[in-house]
Amino acid sequence: MARKKIREYDSKRLLKQHLKRLADIDLQICSAQVTEATDFTELTNKEPWLSSSRLVVKPDMLFGKRGKSGLVALKLDLAQVAEFVKARLGTEVEMGGCKGPITTFIVEPFIPHDQEYYLSLTSERLGCTINFSECGGIEIEENWDKVKTIFLPSEKPMTQEACAPLIATLPLEVRGKIGDFIIAVFAVFQDLDFSFIEMNPFTLVNGEPYPLDMRGELDDTAAFKNFKTWGNIEFPLPFGRVMSPTESLSIHWMKRQAHL
Repeated sequence: MARKKIREYDSKRLLKQHLKRLADIDLQICSAQVTEATDFTELTNKEPWLSSSRLVVKPDMLFGKRGKSGLVALKLDLAQVAEFVKARLGTEVEMGGCKGPITTFIVEPFIPHDQEYYLSLTSERLGCTINFSECGGIEIEENWDKVKTIFLPSEKPMTQEACAPLIATLPLEVRGKIGDFIIAVFAVFQDLDFSFIEMNPFTLVNGEPYPLDMRGELDDTAAFKNFKTWGNIEFPLPFGRVMSPTESLSIHWMKRQAHL
């Protein structure tokens, strides 16, 4: 297995599309990607919610702790988002000892919320480890003792019974909805050959799960059978690295296959 990180924009795109296909869950999330090539007028025509919502903007560069690093802006209008992006686009930052320019942003509606949940799924050699906590957010590492974990062997299906230890302490009014969501996310995880999914946090909006921050990794050795379901996927290099000619050729092949 070769675990390749993908952008948050693509993680959410795949989750939304395939939750609908596999579990008939209509995830009410919106997101837009912004780069140096973005024309904001064209983007707004394509995504009209951008001009009618308060917005969140943050780098989509495969590094975490964006909020702690002052790289997330909340409750902006579209003009303020454009200013925020313009001031930081191409700016070199240092994250985790690696330096590189910010080239890509994700813009989403600002979602007021009180409760933050944590969910992660990690592919292992013999199955999948699933972590869940009702104490998600930027302090998840400090609150890891509150995370519940199950290991699901490869031959075992994900059922309500298997999921039960993760959600046992949740209030009854949300337990079923979150349990169904975890089971559905696992179905997407398996079907699309994800090797890692993390939502930190996700919340409930009008009683429905809503991922606020998300990370994803795909098993790129499964590209031959997934290039249509993945769509026009990008495998960016780890932050701070420069692409080799071989890596550039591989990405070109993937994009070509996605359009066939």
